[in-house]
Amino acid sequence: MEELGLGPNGGLIYCMEHLEENLDEWLAEELDYYLDDDYLVFDCPSQIKLFSHVPMLRNFVEHLKRKNFNVCGVYLLDSQFIADVTKFVSGCMASLSAMVQLELPHVNILSKMDLVTSKRDVENYLDPEPRFLLSELNEWIAPWFKKLNKSLIEQVDEYSMVSFIPINLRRKAAYGMHWLK
Repeated sequence: MEELGLGPNGGLIYCMEHLEENLDEWLAEELDYYLDDDYLVFDCPSQIKLFSHVPMLRNFVEHLKRKNFNVCGVYLLDSQFIADVTKFVSGCMASLSAMVQLELPHVNILSKMDLVTSKRDVENYLDPEPRFLLSELNEWIAPWFKKLNKSLIEQVDEYSMVSFIPINLRRKAAYGMHWLK
């Protein structure tokens, strides 16, 4: 970044462009070391721009699929997003953007559930009722945004595939998975 005079975002894009240019050489060679039943995780923490603004991550996913990898998207939303309906709707829109851009089987996870103090909050947001969300949103946002609020909630409702599985690392369930119960 220093050598090229790039900031964090420019450095990230530069690295992804470099990876994209070397998918058939470097990456193919690296992937040969893994067995058929191995799971590989490519983590892009808080880097929504990689799938919402530029095609690099989608191209990366398409490359993996061409190489016969089964690919699944996992979107983590911090449980603190359920403390504020505006953050929750924003998280839903970001998740929906990832789902649409990547066109993959997708799992949305509500993480850090051990930090949630109110079980009522959890229940209201895991399978949210559109009227509840709209009512909450209209309460928080200025009245002139009511039409926008309605449109956002309709999108969340129409694409009902945006739902979240809660995970709490402090509670162990079957198969070693950590779920909130």
